[in-house]
Amino acid sequence: MPYIFKSLGHKVPAKYLTDTDDEMTGSSALRLVFESMGWGFVITAYDQVTILPEWSHLDPVAEIAKKISPSLPSAILNGLERPLGEEDIKALTDWLELCRKKVSWKDSFSSEGTTLTMFKHGIGDPSGPANGNLETGVNEPLFAAMITVDMDAVKCQIATAVMVGANKAPLATIAVENYGVVGGINGGYFAGAKPIGVLRRQGYTDNAKFWPQRSAFGWNDKGETVFVDGRETADINSDRRFDQYTEMLQAGPLLLKNGEYTDNTENIKENVLNMRHPRTMVGTDGKKIMWAVIDGRDNMHSVGATIEETRKVCRWLGMSTALNLDGGGSSSLWWRGNTFTLPSNSNDAERPIPYGVLIFREDSGVRN
Repeated sequence: MPYIFKSLGHKVPAKYLTDTDDEMTGSSALRLVFESMGWGFVITAYDQVTILPEWSHLDPVAEIAKKISPSLPSAILNGLERPLGEEDIKALTDWLELCRKKVSWKDSFSSEGTTLTMFKHGIGDPSGPANGNLETGVNEPLFAAMITVDMDAVKCQIATAVMVGANKAPLATIAVENYGVVGGINGGYFAGAKPIGVLRRQGYTDNAKFWPQRSAFGWNDKGETVFVDGRETADINSDRRFDQYTEMLQAGPLLLKNGEYTDNTENIKENVLNMRHPRTMVGTDGKKIMWAVIDGRDNMHSVGATIEETRKVCRWLGMSTALNLDGGGSSSLWWRGNTFTLPSNSNDAERPIPYGVLIFREDSGVRN
């Protein structure tokens, strides 16, 4: 650990590190390096993937090591199971010093008509502010997770907590209590247990009020989707063009439109726009729909993003049009039995929400 701390330029509290009395191998040393970098949740998320039968044969540390950039020294990557030697320590710490300048990782897993993609950039600082240093303009460390779906083949529906016998419930609870669900994400803004803005599900209107100047996203069981620009549409209820969309949620602001950044704040509070927070977004690359979450408020794991930074992340993720959904403690993404985002609430628990968007298996038989 002294070698790791020297390469990082700071110490890391023991609570972030795996305690082991076993002989130090390349794999166990690399795990400590990842944890010291603030990548412990990446290992946890990969552990959750390997619970699933398709990937049960994979070792999380080894798989992360294969796809991290900058690339690990081949002597380390090819010798994960052997005892760590002095030359290995030097190779590993030299590599870690490279990571201080720039480090990233990305991996994807496809199942039942969906693709889960996870991203990680940067190294955490245990003594830094929870939302990073705003003056530098660099929002690292950063972790994001995204579910990509083809709306022609995969059905998505809005589901309320009332369906599970509550006014509000964690996304994971809403997801597991519905049949045939493969994924889920939190939705738009709410006050108490009441949605803010239009909410339409399965052709029924839960909330008819269209919030002035706020943007929205709608879809139907034919795979047709629409992003409603709140600056151009005063009220969807008086416009018959939007009747065909049986699912509709309102949030804002619109982040991207046809590949360009948008500049409408949609009368959202300054601290929501210009402070770093966890973010939830829905976007499209013109073919598929992407539901994504950026984690935040954690100086080791992910500091979050301002709205301007979220726009850049959306474009980097491949979105051409994108809408900001409810963020902060509500941000959550669930896939195949596990939550692949880290709650930002003080009790480390998912915030109960009044509704979420559920993604169903291709063979679930669900129809709007």
